[in-house]
Amino acid sequence: MKLFIIMLFAAFVIVGCSKNDGVSPQKPKGDSLKTPVDTAVTIKLSHDDSIHLAAIKLKQQYVATSVSGTNLILKFDENVDLFFSEEGYRKISAVHLLEDFKNSMLAGIDYTTVAEAGNTTLNWVDDNLNNVILKKVTDTVINHNKMVRINVHRPFTFFKICASNQQALNQQLLFTKKTNDSVTFKSYSYYNQKNYLPTSCSAKLVYVK
Repeated sequence: MKLFIIMLFAAFVIVGCSKNDGVSPQKPKGDSLKTPVDTAVTIKLSHDDSIHLAAIKLKQQYVATSVSGTNLILKFDENVDLFFSEEGYRKISAVHLLEDFKNSMLAGIDYTTVAEAGNTTLNWVDDNLNNVILKKVTDTVINHNKMVRINVHRPFTFFKICASNQQALNQQLLFTKKTNDSVTFKSYSYYNQKNYLPTSCSAKLVYVK
């Protein structure tokens, strides 16, 4: 099972990704698996924990900026891939995905998104993917291991009412000049009255006109 975890994480190690528990950094000893800071790791997971652990694969996350009158509009295009072993996915009741914008320029700005019934919600998003309609679940094979891929692709529309059109344009410029913003995602699975270890990963936010 240790070999499976090594292969899984070797395929999906992304800068900024980490588990909250179960990994102890050590000096490299010839192991091909590297953490985001290029150190080898010792895996301390039971079989049950390992098959329920999400692997997150991220690309840059884009935010389209526009101005309408005095309104600054920021459309965040969430696009996240989660991977589970085929065995683990059969033993999962729910997968959760949470977004954290607190360290970004989007923090504190009102937003809307699409809920389970196709309705629009304000400043609330359902983290239980059972209730998320904007996702796709497919089977795949990675390093000869059968996996399940969950792609979550949904829009968040952030909006800010400014005092004038010029102020909205100035705010838009500030966003498009920002080059080091990021959003953090956290995912975990639930099964048989147990929340499994979460995996977290950060992605760069790219603001475009």
